[in-house]
Amino acid sequence: MVSPRIAKIAFLYFLLPFLTNAKAKEEWWSLSPEKIQETEIIKNKSAHWSINEIDYFIYDKLAESNLSPSPKSDPRKLIRRVYFDLIGLPPSPDQVEEFCLSPSDKKYNKIIDALLSSPHYGERWGRHWLDVARYGESNGFEYNEPRNNAWPYRDWVIKAFNGDMPYNEFAKSQICGDIKYKDRGGDAAVGFLVAGIHNTVLPGKEILKKQARADELEEMISAVGQAFLGMTLHCARCHDHKADPISTKDYYAFAANLSGVYHGEKKRSKDAKQKIFTVLAKDPGLMKIHLRGNVASLGEEILPGSIPSIGGKENEFQINSDSKDSERRSKLADWITSERNPLFSRVAVNRIWAWHFGRGIVNTPNDFGANGATPTHPKLLDWLAIRFREEGHSVKYLHRLIMNSATYRQSSVTRKKAYEVDADSTLLWRFPPRRIDAESLRDSILMVSGTLNRRAGGPGYKDTKEEHFNAGRYYIAMDPVGEEFDRRTVYRFSPRGGRPSILDAFDAPSPSSSCPQRQTTTTPAQVLSLTNSSFVLRKAKQFSERLEAESNFIDKEIIDRAWGIALNRKPDTKEKKIAMRIIQEEGLMVLCRTLFNSSQFVIIE
Repeated sequence: MVSPRIAKIAFLYFLLPFLTNAKAKEEWWSLSPEKIQETEIIKNKSAHWSINEIDYFIYDKLAESNLSPSPKSDPRKLIRRVYFDLIGLPPSPDQVEEFCLSPSDKKYNKIIDALLSSPHYGERWGRHWLDVARYGESNGFEYNEPRNNAWPYRDWVIKAFNGDMPYNEFAKSQICGDIKYKDRGGDAAVGFLVAGIHNTVLPGKEILKKQARADELEEMISAVGQAFLGMTLHCARCHDHKADPISTKDYYAFAANLSGVYHGEKKRSKDAKQKIFTVLAKDPGLMKIHLRGNVASLGEEILPGSIPSIGGKENEFQINSDSKDSERRSKLADWITSERNPLFSRVAVNRIWAWHFGRGIVNTPNDFGANGATPTHPKLLDWLAIRFREEGHSVKYLHRLIMNSATYRQSSVTRKKAYEVDADSTLLWRFPPRRIDAESLRDSILMVSGTLNRRAGGPGYKDTKEEHFNAGRYYIAMDPVGEEFDRRTVYRFSPRGGRPSILDAFDAPSPSSSCPQRQTTTTPAQVLSLTNSSFVLRKAKQFSERLEAESNFIDKEIIDRAWGIALNRKPDTKEKKIAMRIIQEEGLMVLCRTLFNSSQFVIIE
């Protein structure tokens, strides 16, 4: 018997579409063309503070709420912020001291340029995209077989960021790279389409096979729609979208563009023995509406096409039912990245903004529809989208623009009155402090201990063991020791299963679905992981050995060096006394473990 509480929730869920006035029409803000914003009108308001146009828009919104921006950040905190932001690793003590001697704009820009040219930049920002792409290295579901040849997609993403591939080409490559960009790693790029979960359990009945295929198509449609359009297209599979102007017919027209895409492996080139997990293109066949999502109840035939409410009806593909997979995906990629599509650039710049500030101008990066958040700074979002397009969809251009703003360079220190008005700093009256992500935490521990293995690319290191139960596979976390396992975390073999405690505890997302924005929790497991895990204990020991070697075993030098390496600053008098007592009573390793547990090690200000 269904409980009254469950019945009530189900009833309210059923009524929700009828109780809300949030149903978006084609005039919805995100579906309307970007408006060119006049910056001179608001420039004068912030002339005393602003550095570039971003600041005009930020200051204008602050003024509306009787708020003011914060002073410039302390140089030590700023350089640490920049390093973690762009490469996910802390600066060295020498790099910090050199900048702090004369923290000029010229030197600041030189650091940004150097970090953008570092191979570690692509590793950091590629990891952001892999979250969106729901990248995992096993199939999931019951069998959960490993994908030992999926890593070329991960490497392609990292290379694309390092090379500042124009974002429109970046998107096209992941939809039809095996067709348009085969000589530029296109077979690896379309690994995006098949990066998600894949049910390899083949049912005996034909109707169940069709149902499994329909589910597989929905997963791909969801990934493409959310990643590049910020729209939940998959919600229209069984009925017209409850919140956005997307019909069931639109859904199946979109599905027809991907109906020739299948999961599988193929050789990377004619002579290569190595295989790659990627798209296997097959005959798309006919597409018909599945009435109420039922594969056994088919309606009218639907031709491949676009979503009319996005970019206008002139974007119809004009291709017939016997068109090939290559034509369908090429048309789809061109339509998604078209200048007439108002969502493409908006969604892209919002993601980049969110990865810099911890939250987007639209705080639902995968949903720009009526169920998503509305922009805090709509004029700024449009201005950024237009500039992004004008600058050739260069992501590195956006980095420089954002990081050179007075908005980004603000102090993170809280102010009581401002906090009472805007506790989450959605209006950016300060730089929002935040905890570093799980991968950056692990990588920082490796770097601080002096054991980071910088080898890039290729098959990932494995820190799980595979156990079989009947036909199923389970991945059990381990802590293997050796140089191979001290690579950056982005090069971890990432099955859909067990993970080391430091990744689980610090909110590394499941690769089973797209993660547009990391969650940040505070739990006892985090303290336990940084205190007692074998990985942290081993790295604390190696950090202590590094300090002894670099400081001639002199305690005072060791303490200064420890703070400089781990926290990028000098210890104060009280901290020195406490550190000396720890060394004398507990040993240097305990001090190193304590620094790994300090809030300043895991928080970026």
